[in-house]
Amino acid sequence: MLDQDKILNFLRVVGPTIPGKVAKNIKSEILIASAHLSDLVSQGKVKVSNLKIGGTPLYYLPGQEEQLYHFAAGNLNPKDFQVLERLRQEKVVREADVDLLSKVALRQIKDFAVPLQVTVQGKTELFWKWHLLSRDEIGQRIGEILGLKEVPKEEPKVIAEAPQERLEVPQEQIKEEPAEIPSPEISRQETLTQKVPEIPSKEETKPKVRRKRKIEEEELLPEVHEFLKKLNIAVEQQETVRKNAELNLLVKVPSVLGRVTYFCKVKNKGRCDEKDLASAYMEAQIKKLPLLFLYSNEMHKKALEMVGSGAFENIILRKME
Repeated sequence: MLDQDKILNFLRVVGPTIPGKVAKNIKSEILIASAHLSDLVSQGKVKVSNLKIGGTPLYYLPGQEEQLYHFAAGNLNPKDFQVLERLRQEKVVREADVDLLSKVALRQIKDFAVPLQVTVQGKTELFWKWHLLSRDEIGQRIGEILGLKEVPKEEPKVIAEAPQERLEVPQEQIKEEPAEIPSPEISRQETLTQKVPEIPSKEETKPKVRRKRKIEEEELLPEVHEFLKKLNIAVEQQETVRKNAELNLLVKVPSVLGRVTYFCKVKNKGRCDEKDLASAYMEAQIKKLPLLFLYSNEMHKKALEMVGSGAFENIILRKME
């Protein structure tokens, strides 16, 4: 069974969890597990929470949103949790009916508070709903809050991001500052400027010539081709991820059994770390190919230790010289 299938089965059993537990389940490094989880999130098979457990988000399957509440009590600050509890009890909260700190808290608990724009009689207001509330319950609850006999006909609009609250200082706290009186010298200068029109200089009257934008040439790719040629490695496919910074290649590496196809990641940066290595290894795993990792300058000590420990299988690490 593939690691990603193991992860999906693990999440079905345990519910929302952190990458460390996933790594233990698939018997892998936490960086590899995190890379798998990120890939599953990009595929839409797994969701990631805004709620942090010791600085780490939770990963869970669609349909497991209700289980996130069990992690809120010990991982939110008291004010945010208090607002969360109010929203859970009342189901819908009107933005205009809460204090400033509660407004900020509602914007922090994104896993549980969903912003809604409701237009009634030409007036638009912001409401917050409990994330598990059904559409029918939303309309009924908003009608109760606004004191309407009928449920609003227009369906509330779910918005991706609520507008940020601005702090307004009460008028009585604002002290009137005396207006600044311009000095006589400034007054004369302003008067003189008004009377005598400015004559544009010769440089300003010259038509502006647009400079052609210098097109940055790809220098990394030819260097890589030259380096691989010396090692008798043939390039079959190539892709520029970032010009002069990152390349993806499919190459044929000579061996005692003939030429073997490798996924080759080329990194041109000051220092490559274990995250670069884990990400490249993940790409190679998806393609079901061994990895050839080429770097231009330095490799972080921790990354070298991970390779030496056998955490990565079927990997060749080589500096381009």
